[in-house]
Amino acid sequence: MTATVYAPTAARETLAPPPLARLVLVELRKAVDTRAGRWLLVLIALVAVAAAILTGVTGSAGDRNLVHVLGDTSQLVAILLPVLGILLVTAEWSQRTALTTFTLVPRRDRVIAAKAAAGVLLATAATVVCAIVSAAVLVAADLSRGGLWSGAALAIGYALVFQILNLLLGVGFGLLFRSTPVAIVVYFAAPTAWSILTSTVSVLAGTGRWLDPSTAWNHLAGGRLTATTWAQVGTAAAVWIVLPMLAGGWRVLYRPVGA
Repeated sequence: MTATVYAPTAARETLAPPPLARLVLVELRKAVDTRAGRWLLVLIALVAVAAAILTGVTGSAGDRNLVHVLGDTSQLVAILLPVLGILLVTAEWSQRTALTTFTLVPRRDRVIAAKAAAGVLLATAATVVCAIVSAAVLVAADLSRGGLWSGAALAIGYALVFQILNLLLGVGFGLLFRSTPVAIVVYFAAPTAWSILTSTVSVLAGTGRWLDPSTAWNHLAGGRLTATTWAQVGTAAAVWIVLPMLAGGWRVLYRPVGA
């Protein structure tokens, strides 16, 4: 009679999840991996240069300061930044990589957090580009004018918050719709329609100051904020960013990838 000897089973190796910093780097790489993403970044840079030159060179003497030029440049760049935020999310479905991504990183909340963090970094980069271009144009156009840099640090800080809000708006719409064409159309149509409605209907004028992002967030681009305007910025952000991100995040977390 022979005895069967069983070898001890090796302990199953537990793989550590990828750190969030690595996921953020992956999302940043995805932003430039597609032709649409690369051309959008190039277009944003060109818009920043053109806006700074037009505002700095053709503006009146009193407007030739960093606060004014950076504010106008930021407002034009902010038109395209939400599209970049949309592509950060919807590319997973348009490029059919969502299943692979969520297989490699089963915790979908980490993927969403990485996309949001990548969006913040891209908005920061856009702000830096706008500030450098605006400053370069002003220095080249009129180096000796007094008051050129007055309030520059505060204006750059406000511009940073302004760009982050706009890019996260795109991330929220991308999570909510997960379709690039639909999200882009809704992004351009919904805030514009709401802005027209609140500006033409007198009863809604007061509501528009609190719930219209183009009205509330433009205080940041203008560099003039009070406690009331900060509250308006926060309220508009809650409606146009937090709610879409919560609803869209729930869909991504609890619905099948293809649903």
